[in-house]
Amino acid sequence: MTIKTLAAAMTNWQRIITLLALLLLLLANPLQAAPGGGKGGGKDGGGIGGSGVQPELHLKWRVELNGQYSLVRPVIGADGTVYAVDVADYLYAVAPDGTVLWEAAGAGSKGVDVGPDGTIYTGNEDWIKAYNPDGSLKWTFVQDPRAFVFQDVAVGPDGNIYGIGTSGMGVFSLADTPAGPELRWSTSEIYGRPFTSYTEIEFGPTADGQDEQLYFHANGFTRAVRLSDGAEIFRGGVGNTNPRVSAFDGTVHSSNSAFTPNAELVWAFEFPLASGTGAPALGPSGTHYAVNSNNVLYAIDPFGVEERRFALDETVGMGDVDPTESFLLLETSSTQTYQPGFKAVATNGNPLWRMEFPDNGSGLNQFIGSRPAFTSNGETAYVTTAFAGTGARSYLNAIDTDPNAPSASTILRSVNFDMSSRSRRGTVNVKGIATVTDQNRAVISGAVVDAVWTLPDGSTIAQTATTGGSGSAKFTVSDGEGLYRLTVTDITLTGYTFDPVHSILEGSWYGF
Repeated sequence: MTIKTLAAAMTNWQRIITLLALLLLLLANPLQAAPGGGKGGGKDGGGIGGSGVQPELHLKWRVELNGQYSLVRPVIGADGTVYAVDVADYLYAVAPDGTVLWEAAGAGSKGVDVGPDGTIYTGNEDWIKAYNPDGSLKWTFVQDPRAFVFQDVAVGPDGNIYGIGTSGMGVFSLADTPAGPELRWSTSEIYGRPFTSYTEIEFGPTADGQDEQLYFHANGFTRAVRLSDGAEIFRGGVGNTNPRVSAFDGTVHSSNSAFTPNAELVWAFEFPLASGTGAPALGPSGTHYAVNSNNVLYAIDPFGVEERRFALDETVGMGDVDPTESFLLLETSSTQTYQPGFKAVATNGNPLWRMEFPDNGSGLNQFIGSRPAFTSNGETAYVTTAFAGTGARSYLNAIDTDPNAPSASTILRSVNFDMSSRSRRGTVNVKGIATVTDQNRAVISGAVVDAVWTLPDGSTIAQTATTGGSGSAKFTVSDGEGLYRLTVTDITLTGYTFDPVHSILEGSWYGF
């Protein structure tokens, strides 16, 4: 019995049940193009991978790491060398051109920083290690007792080393002396929920300007500790995200608030109709940049007054603002057809470019592991990414932030299908709409879309439609009750290239 004859014998309730079953089947097996691209660059650096159309035109190079992921922001030495760590405790030194200079096993997975003399520091739950610029081990400081969860290691403005562990030694400071590491002080830090595996240490001046203090968010609260003696300045009271410290005036910022170094409220901004999400980015001018849950980017001045806002056309997360405060890098999300990437937006609201990281051929979604680390001129940003699941791999990536660099605006993609139907006198009329954009998600008019209908009886009908001002190409067909499938086979426009790998190529609909 064919689908058509079976459907004719169904009751209305049976039709509804069948329709629901088909919808569940489609959800369980989403229709999408097979992932393309190849393995990224190996340990010699410089490789990007991928085949056919490459949307990652701002990616200068990527280096594959040994560990499955890295959540730690890379750090840049005075000579431009980039240092990164991964979850497998490897430390990497990479030249600005992507050449791996050296790597050290057993280094640390929770933090990396560079001292004034070029010494590189890493840490984990068991130790803090120091490495010479040539990759040789300088010394090891064993934490006793070991941390339950180690949060970060960083070099303070006074040149000393600071570590944060929950349980174990807690918050502590080391001096790097000619005789080796010396413990300056330690103060307890008990473990508490919610669980936090990694958090960046932030530094800023004390309220009286006579000392410096560190900040971190873990164990359900934010804490501030003075650098000279480890005295606690405050615990809690400044929001539920990792704090950011303004270089402009030393204030401490959460997603929508600013506080003094003693945790006294300076201002709080109320986002219209939606809440703030995540930690903000702070510019040298003191401007506070935050994205709310409605994907509107806000610029708030040092007094808590809105300077400007601009709506974004997709879901993003706050990456950071470049050192010259010319633009922001906003993290874009991974989908069925898109790998994650960055959207660059000028601080005056003008969109600059958009890029996506290449896939690795596994069909797995990639995620951005760290916040970007900018060179001093803001022309390059370094960030880690990783693929979860079977075949997991992680990478250190170098991004060219030049606003004049090409941003793949000549790529065509089918990004969405809208399907609908209506019945009249036993005939089902089905409509399919395919939306075409470029890689920057701008809709494209005048593109010729070739598609094929597969009807309920298995027969096919080829059609062609041209996109209008909204980027939509409309297709219609009529037949009996059953499952209809519309498949895009090609999209053409003079000066553009079709990118099927990162397109949604099929849509299905049960018409009755």
